[in-house]
Amino acid sequence: MNEILLAAALLALAFVAAGVRRVPAQRVLSVRRQGKVRAMGPGWHWIVPGLDHVGQGVDLIGHHLHVRGPGSKQAELHFQILDPDKAGAQIDQVDAFVADQARQALGEAGRTPEQLKQELNRRVGGLGLRVIRCSLHAG
Repeated sequence: MNEILLAAALLALAFVAAGVRRVPAQRVLSVRRQGKVRAMGPGWHWIVPGLDHVGQGVDLIGHHLHVRGPGSKQAELHFQILDPDKAGAQIDQVDAFVADQARQALGEAGRTPEQLKQELNRRVGGLGLRVIRCSLHAG
């Protein structure tokens, strides 16, 4: 009988230990459960093994992209994630999402770097993202 209790206790301990996750400072992990996405910020967290699915870690600051637009237009962007919960499902592919938005904005004629930055912030601001620096280059 003691062996059964010991085995049950070890199994419960293993289950709890399997769900412990540590998220480093300035990073976030996405967690999917039944189609819903939430962000785990820095610190220690516990997930339900088998029910929660952890995505890739994403840096909150320091995103740097080179984007080619139509023709010879190119942009260099620096952005950060202000509110990972607002980004939702986009958090795992945030660089690709911002690059797509930048390509579309570059396609519109007559953009200065400041206008491009403002337009991108208008497009991605609702998702908790902010473009902090933008420069344009000819291809």
